[in-house]
Amino acid sequence: MNGAHATRSVLSSALSGGARVRVLGEAVELSPATTGLLAAHPERVHLLPAADASLVGLAVGMALAGDRPVVELAGPEAMPAAFAQLAQEAAPVAGEFRAPVVVRVPVAPGADAGLGALLAVPGLQVAVASSPAEAGQLLEAALQASGPVVLVEPAAALASGPQALDPLPLGAARVLREGDHVSLLAVGDGVPAALQAAGNLAAAGVSAGVVDLRSLSPLDLETVGTQVRHTGRPVLVGVPAAAMPGVVHSAFLRLESPPELVAADGDIGAAVQRSLAY
Repeated sequence: MNGAHATRSVLSSALSGGARVRVLGEAVELSPATTGLLAAHPERVHLLPAADASLVGLAVGMALAGDRPVVELAGPEAMPAAFAQLAQEAAPVAGEFRAPVVVRVPVAPGADAGLGALLAVPGLQVAVASSPAEAGQLLEAALQASGPVVLVEPAAALASGPQALDPLPLGAARVLREGDHVSLLAVGDGVPAALQAAGNLAAAGVSAGVVDLRSLSPLDLETVGTQVRHTGRPVLVGVPAAAMPGVVHSAFLRLESPPELVAADGDIGAAVQRSLAY
């Protein structure tokens, strides 16, 4: 099952259920994740060729009125327009009122998802899918949240094959591989890259653990701290620099080397060697 099918299955089930879920978008019949939903649920799926900021603003209003809207943006290029609504309306009211808005952002390979800016918004939950199964699970969890959630869905990660995963709530990381020498903390398309790198490193005698962070805000500091305190050497794969302070704080007294930052398509092996050199 690919990411689009997993997401469409979750949305279809939610629309058929008792929750007041609504789907909004300017291309709901063109997106693989929402195609067919308009015909099946015409009263709850809304094709709205509107500006991205207007879509998010409308969704905030619907959420405050008791609905649970899911907005699909065209891509990360739409985030600047929607960011003001998320930062100035959705996140601030979530502290006093229920504003369960879910914003899905598909990301093409090599595109900048603007995660650093999103992490700077207090009250905004930010999660990144690393596989088709995680895309569905994160959406299911987001549909239970009481505040605004941004789900980033990298196309490269969602092209990977299906896998069976135990359900986890938003804010919980998933340990995919234990390691003794270095901790690869990854997100999105950095996760399959980290797993491949860990396999290559094992052949060279380096034991690398792999953690799929899943959620960047909130960051699962307990799981991260446990893993990093064990190895003392964190390498962040595909993770924005804004998450680094949390990683450092979680295991500061046990760090053997400074955290290394590497892109999902970067040289993870070289970053690990730099960390081991300390």
